[in-house]
Amino acid sequence: MRYKYLFLDLDNTIFDFANSSKMAFSDMLIHYEIQEEADMYDLYRRINADVWKELEQGKIDQIELRKKRFKLFFETVDIDENGFEANAVYLDKLIDRSILLKGAEKFLSLIKQRLNMIAVTNGLKEVQRPRIHQTQIDHFFDYIIVSDEIGHAKPNSQFFEVAYDPISSKIDKSDILMIGDSLVSDIQGGNNFGLDTCWFNPSRLINLTDHQPKHIAHSFQQIIDIIKS
Repeated sequence: MRYKYLFLDLDNTIFDFANSSKMAFSDMLIHYEIQEEADMYDLYRRINADVWKELEQGKIDQIELRKKRFKLFFETVDIDENGFEANAVYLDKLIDRSILLKGAEKFLSLIKQRLNMIAVTNGLKEVQRPRIHQTQIDHFFDYIIVSDEIGHAKPNSQFFEVAYDPISSKIDKSDILMIGDSLVSDIQGGNNFGLDTCWFNPSRLINLTDHQPKHIAHSFQQIIDIIKS
């Protein structure tokens, strides 16, 4: 086979983060007895994406992210609540709402029979590992790299250095395929580090960026086909 190791993103690649996040957001509002309006989650999602972009660009750290995203949301909707505390409630609810994408567990089982995997995820330490444990996918991965634990986030090459370090003595970069749904954190990051990349794009989005993956997969089966080719 062409590759010996996968660097595998988790959120919206293995985890159904989009649905989990929406449910956790609603649970957080219920906790605070806030009436949810139709556009609230979309507003939060846009704010959250901007704040994560700041983190990935090195403009803020993980602590500031925890404080800022719900603070901005509450300010925008004119609700007087503590954003840092709301973030903690949301993360607890996110763990409770952990869901894998349909077919993800079968995909991991099939891949594990053929090659090794390292989970590479931008996320907060108090939520990523509990979600991995709760969905019982720990055993599929040789290593689990969480950005909050190492102080670097994708697409920063230092993140990929940490992920590559434990296997660097026996595996060339050309033996690794980076798979993820984000054209910035996964594809740009992997490309910049010298890895082959695969954009996991089940929604068949159009790539409007300059970040070009070596492969595009619209399903787990297509990833398997790429690996076997």
